[in-house]
Amino acid sequence: MNSHAKLALEDMGAGQPKAVWAYNVIRDAIITMKLAPGETLNEKETCAELGISRTPMREALLRLAQEGLVNIVPSGGTFVNKIAMRKVIEGHLIRSSLEMRTVRLAARNFDPVHEKDLDLLIFRQQEAAKRRDIDEAFKVDNEFHRLLCRIAGFPNVWQTIHNATGQLDRVRRQAFPKIGYFEEVLDEHVALYAAIKVHDENEAARLLKEHLGGINAVVEYVLQADADIITGEDDIVLLNALSDV
Repeated sequence: MNSHAKLALEDMGAGQPKAVWAYNVIRDAIITMKLAPGETLNEKETCAELGISRTPMREALLRLAQEGLVNIVPSGGTFVNKIAMRKVIEGHLIRSSLEMRTVRLAARNFDPVHEKDLDLLIFRQQEAAKRRDIDEAFKVDNEFHRLLCRIAGFPNVWQTIHNATGQLDRVRRQAFPKIGYFEEVLDEHVALYAAIKVHDENEAARLLKEHLGGINAVVEYVLQADADIITGEDDIVLLNALSDV
C-alpha cells in the first residue's frame, strides 16, 4: 500500500467495522491502480499502515478474493489479480440487467425531493471534468448510479452491483483519460436525469442502454493503452455479443 491510497480513504473509516474499512481502502487502491496488477500485497505492512489486526485484514482480503480482485496463495502471499475479461463481462451483465429495471422504477417513482442531490452530483461531475480529476469523476459516476437505485426505491440493489463489478470498475476507471470521456459520461448523466425527472420510463431505459453500451469502446481503449493488465482478451467477442441481448 502507498500513502496516497491511505490518505484517499481515511475519511471512510468513521463508524465502519475495521474489516469493511480495510476492504474499502484496498479495493479503492486496486481500482485506481495504486496497487497494480501482479503486485504483492504485504499483509503485515498493510496491517501496520492501516492500524488494524490480522483478523479484519483477512476478512477484507477474503471478500476481495471473492470478487476476483486478489489471489490468496496459501503460505505464498496475496497478489493483485490482472483484469479478467470474463469477470468484466460478468459484471457488465449483472449491472446492465439490474439497472435497466431500476432506471424505469426511478423514472416512475421520481420525486422532486431528489432534485437537490442530483443537481449537486451533476455540478460535482462538471467540476471534475473541468479539472480532469479522474478519481472524483469516477466517484461521482458511481454515486449518480447509486442514487438512481435509491430513487427507484431499492437502494440495496447498488450494493449487489458493487459486489459484482470490481473488475468492471477497474476498466471503467482506466477509461477516463480517453479523449472526450469526461464529457461523454457527463452528457449522458444529464440526459438520464432529464428523462427521469419527467417520468419518461422508456426514454430513461433507452438512454441507460446506450450509456452502459459504451463499455465496448472502453474495453477497446484499455486494451490498446495497456493490454498487459488484462487476461482473457479473446473473450471480448462475448462482450460484443451482449450488445444485442
